[in-house]
Amino acid sequence: MTQAMFKKLMFPIKRDEWLFFGAMFLIVCLININFSVLRSMRNALVVADIGGSAAFIPYFELFGTFPASILLTWALSRLMRFFSPRFIFSMAMLFFLTFFLIFAFWIYPHREGIHTLLESKLGFLMDFSRFKVVFTHWPDMIFYIMSELWKVALLSVIFWGFLNQNLSLEEAKRFYPPLLLGTSVGTILAGPVTVFCTSLFTWNHFPLSAQRWQHSLYLLTLCLLLCGLLTLLIFRFLFKKLQARKSAFDHQKTTHIEQKEPFSSRLLSLSSSLRYLMKSPFLSALFLLVIAEYVCYALGELIFLETLKSKYPSPSEYCQYMGNLSFWMGILTAVSALFLTPQLLQTYRWSRNVLITPILMVTITFAFFFPIYLGKLGWFPGSSPVMIAVVLGSIHFCIGRAAKYTLFDTIKELAFIPLNEEGQVKGKLIIDGIGSRLGRGTSSLLSIVLFLIMGGPGESAIFAGILAITFALIMIPAGRFIGHELEKTSPSSKQDLPALAGD
Repeated sequence: MTQAMFKKLMFPIKRDEWLFFGAMFLIVCLININFSVLRSMRNALVVADIGGSAAFIPYFELFGTFPASILLTWALSRLMRFFSPRFIFSMAMLFFLTFFLIFAFWIYPHREGIHTLLESKLGFLMDFSRFKVVFTHWPDMIFYIMSELWKVALLSVIFWGFLNQNLSLEEAKRFYPPLLLGTSVGTILAGPVTVFCTSLFTWNHFPLSAQRWQHSLYLLTLCLLLCGLLTLLIFRFLFKKLQARKSAFDHQKTTHIEQKEPFSSRLLSLSSSLRYLMKSPFLSALFLLVIAEYVCYALGELIFLETLKSKYPSPSEYCQYMGNLSFWMGILTAVSALFLTPQLLQTYRWSRNVLITPILMVTITFAFFFPIYLGKLGWFPGSSPVMIAVVLGSIHFCIGRAAKYTLFDTIKELAFIPLNEEGQVKGKLIIDGIGSRLGRGTSSLLSIVLFLIMGGPGESAIFAGILAITFALIMIPAGRFIGHELEKTSPSSKQDLPALAGD
């Protein structure tokens, strides 16, 4: 690679765009710091805390996160009809931060007393054996739901939707690959933050609680608050700058930002967005692609999280290991964002790049589950099956998320750019707001059925692996259809592309 090609690949941002790009980069970085910290916290709470298990996650997803994502999407669709992205982003951020503060400093310390009160009032619910999991572990479930919705609401729906409406296709192709480096930087930084806050050093030298895990919870929540407030300030600056730029370009009637066909915001609703998606084969295929990717990864992650508990039974140690995984996942994401993803986007067409993620998922999923199968057959007499499963599961966890956060997310966002404004807003609302959660909900339903039939996560691991590989293979025809539709139209002809998204 020549020096000129390297510069173009690594630094595609123009000199007068660095201010906007820097603000975008920091927002993506900070949101992902909090998301990675929250992921470590909720896994430790649900799996490694007293009485916890990875078997609870499917119930939390199916009965909590999935309906909550639909409610969140409905609420965002209503807010988008009347308020600006800045107002919606600010209100969502403050809502999440307020909840996490209340949870850490009031709900979690008093969860036993609150549970006793609820049991005296709603004790009849305990008769439903399957609902008992949700009822008895309601603090973990609420925290799990909020931590899962954090990135969906703030980054996937609001922030990326805001960028798609303010960037041209040419700008998006240059901005998105290096911008997604913020995902890896945030994940890398979240690792040391999580490890430091859960370490014995912080607990011994400035304890916030007599219990180590509660002390870690307090410290991690304060970090969430700091990053969240800083994100609000940067988004306020970015919103003002992009709005001023758009107004100036509109006034000068230039084509620097390619204009999208406007639509009435009052036509925006959850039901109308669903109907719009169902009438569009293009968006329906993209919807299926997102669902299949989530199902494939979530099935493997669930088995890994339960296996990890065998090695790290303490919540603080469990959270600390998840922090280390976040660090290495961030390193892999950075390598992909800096080198692999830009090179692939510059070299191959969309239809080729979209096939890389499912092929990779098939490979690493098979690599994770096949040794588990061999271990059940007793083929590892001289080594610990748990240790092998933890190592391979860690590789699956890091590589799968690194591919998702860079290449897969980039090509998904590029698929939205050619659409008109109505296709962008309604498509992202459903695909990012509901599609990702529907994928998790589907994997949860499949996991619950497997647990009931087989007896638990460990016993159902082999069948979960078969299902994960099957959904990875489903991604291939869906991706090929979208690529074919994109390539039927000229990328330079905006007026033809909206036909992909509507009737």
